[in-house]
Amino acid sequence: MSFGLAVRKKAPSVTFTLALRFSLVLALAVLSLAVLFTFALKRYIYNSQSRELKDSAEELALSLKTNAQPEQKEKIPYYITYAVYQKESQEILETNDPFLPLLEATKGRTKKFVSKNYFIDGDLRILYFAMEEESDEYGSLVIQTALNLDTDSSSLLLRGIPVIVLLAFLPVLFVSFLTALLIAKRSLAPVVKMTEAAKKISSTNLGELLPVKQKDSSAENISTGNLDELGKLAVTFNDLFVRLKEDFDRERGFTSDVSHELKTPLAVILGQANLLRRWGKDDKAQLEKSLGIIVEEAESMNAVITNLLHITRLENKKLLPQKEKFFLADFFARLKEEVQSLSPDAKVSASVSKDLNLFTDKEMLHQIFLALISNSIKFCKGKNLELTFSALQKETKTELCIVDNGPGFKAQDLEHVFDRFYRGDESHTRSAGGAGLGLSIAKALTQSLGGTITAFNAEAGGAGVRLELDN
Repeated sequence: MSFGLAVRKKAPSVTFTLALRFSLVLALAVLSLAVLFTFALKRYIYNSQSRELKDSAEELALSLKTNAQPEQKEKIPYYITYAVYQKESQEILETNDPFLPLLEATKGRTKKFVSKNYFIDGDLRILYFAMEEESDEYGSLVIQTALNLDTDSSSLLLRGIPVIVLLAFLPVLFVSFLTALLIAKRSLAPVVKMTEAAKKISSTNLGELLPVKQKDSSAENISTGNLDELGKLAVTFNDLFVRLKEDFDRERGFTSDVSHELKTPLAVILGQANLLRRWGKDDKAQLEKSLGIIVEEAESMNAVITNLLHITRLENKKLLPQKEKFFLADFFARLKEEVQSLSPDAKVSASVSKDLNLFTDKEMLHQIFLALISNSIKFCKGKNLELTFSALQKETKTELCIVDNGPGFKAQDLEHVFDRFYRGDESHTRSAGGAGLGLSIAKALTQSLGGTITAFNAEAGGAGVRLELDN
């Protein structure tokens, strides 16, 4: 039996990759600039050489016309060779280099001439200019000036530049790499610290935050204006951790609440079952009573589970709204009839314009109001229920309200009345009925409709709930 070992190659660090890329870019930039500089210098030298050759040829032409003495040709640079010869007979009239080949006129331009093995010890490479000139004494002449490229210092310099650039390329690459590596390490040092801090954070200590370095160390409070990009990244992660901690705490509380909510009916069911097993099964009255309690508690558990599944489906957007347009006056009239059937002594009034309509899921909105109505009936015991429905259309929103004459909410409970299993005061106990999920379902349904829901206390007394939905 053979065992294969998988060898995992270590990925290069970000600092090394950044430094290598930066050095390569910098070296290529330097190389490109060197090439452009060489090309520009070569062009400049070529133009200078061409100008010298043309000026020298014109000086020779002038000296022929004026029959100048040889010493008058001193204006021609020593490194320029020339020849003046008859065009037809190729007879040389003047020259300072007997080895200079006689070439045809270049028609106002300079040209290169290369001849392999021209000399015993090498080739001939010249840049030359040749022009035709008419002479009364000699007829048609060709005046030729030339520059030996093998001995010209400027040409030799141009040949050496590519070698110099190539020799300098490697040191530039090495120095730029080391410099970029140092800069990258210093720049990414906060990332390393954040990484080490993030490794220590888990679900048990989400309160731990990443270190944040501000540009202005004298600033007391952290603000995005005092942060660089890495600081903003750390703040973003810290905000994420804070939200995750809130979600974890909420889920822990939710799990605890569900356990508590199901534990009570299970304890009742087990107690009644043990009672029946010991002696209650022989007592018909006790048997009937215990079975009734078991069924009641089982239905309570089933309601809790059903409502939780309903909320989960709403939050996961598995129940999509089916929107339609309807009149709110008719909608409130339907609710009024349902309230009368649930609580015959209730007084219900509605404040809404007959032509006010709304485009949303009618049945979801109906479920929301039924949950609110059920909550009002539940906590208005001992007095005749009074409910008021109202609707007001704003620019882009429609505001729907329901107000009862109940005990109202305590100030500290207003932000939590829609939380699952929340019971803020003594009246919100198990004896009041339900599991504290009705308002949570109303909130989930409202969010599915793209709206918001808030609780408030009416000025005249009683509790109210306000919904805002898009028109």
